[in-house]
Amino acid sequence: MRYKFYTSSSQVLAAMLAEIKLAEECIYLETFNLHDDKSTREIFDVLKQKSTRGLSVKIILDRIGSFWLDSRSRVELERAGVEVVFFNRWFYRNHRKILIIDKKIGFIGGVNIDGENASWIDLHLKLTGGMLVRSLVHSFIRAYRLGGGQDQAFLTSKKWHFFKTSSALYKAKCWLIEHFPIRGRSVLKKYYKEKCALARRSIVFATPYFVPHQWLIDSLKKAAKRGVKIEVLIPSSTDISIVNPVHRAYARLLSGLIDFKFLSEMNHAKVLLVDDREGLIGSNNIDAQSFDFNLEASVGFQRKDMVGDLKKILDYWKSIAKPFSNSYPKPHWYDWFVGFFIKLLQPIL
Repeated sequence: MRYKFYTSSSQVLAAMLAEIKLAEECIYLETFNLHDDKSTREIFDVLKQKSTRGLSVKIILDRIGSFWLDSRSRVELERAGVEVVFFNRWFYRNHRKILIIDKKIGFIGGVNIDGENASWIDLHLKLTGGMLVRSLVHSFIRAYRLGGGQDQAFLTSKKWHFFKTSSALYKAKCWLIEHFPIRGRSVLKKYYKEKCALARRSIVFATPYFVPHQWLIDSLKKAAKRGVKIEVLIPSSTDISIVNPVHRAYARLLSGLIDFKFLSEMNHAKVLLVDDREGLIGSNNIDAQSFDFNLEASVGFQRKDMVGDLKKILDYWKSIAKPFSNSYPKPHWYDWFVGFFIKLLQPIL
């Protein structure tokens, strides 16, 4: 299996477009946010062209995340033969970001199809060949079913040797982590608790939104007591303004436990690196929404080449980030109130 990391939204959108243009059989796209704008217009046009030429083109969107997709764009897609499925289950959201081309090439990570975010730092993984792409197809079919997809031929196409594939992926040191809390399973919680418990030297997070559950804080405290160095890379200013004072409050509350580093640019990447031996990239943030309500998809890996490349990316981000101090990021008058309420509510989060 070949792979490639992309470290910005604009890079990913360009790479996706190039592969969509080369598609010959099918295109499966699953994303939280799909926006028809200047930066993504060509993707929309090529998807319609491919569908009119007879390719199977299926898109899974979250109803809330893609709320601003205008009806004209959707109608144009459907008139061209593209099947658009909206996931809409009360408090649950489909937060996954997956693209599959001809069942041979897969993209997975944190990037949405939205030109307004094209300038962001992010992290996405392109996979070519191998069983992991096949596993992505299986996962897409499951999400399609949960979203109400009705194509029975497509739904029954999952009669492949999935369990053998899953077993082989673990042996290959690269695997898919599917998180479907709507089915009552918190796969991500189990994974993060296990990795915190097994860490011996270091744990590095990169996330745009760091609002951890108490169980994760407790797990990190146990790791820190064993001498594990814990680092968190977050933006100094996110696209959700209410998160900024929350980040500052957590940096102050957990400053003796975690080394917080703030990036001047918006970093939307979702990354975990443990002991420089196991990496994870995907769609999940470090917040209650991702762990308790969102459908998420990530790739875990222990391949030395992939881990080495991920470490280089994180090391670069750390080199351009500013470490937290009492004067940075600049405190605001309301930070005290935010910190007070976090202390008050944290035990029940």
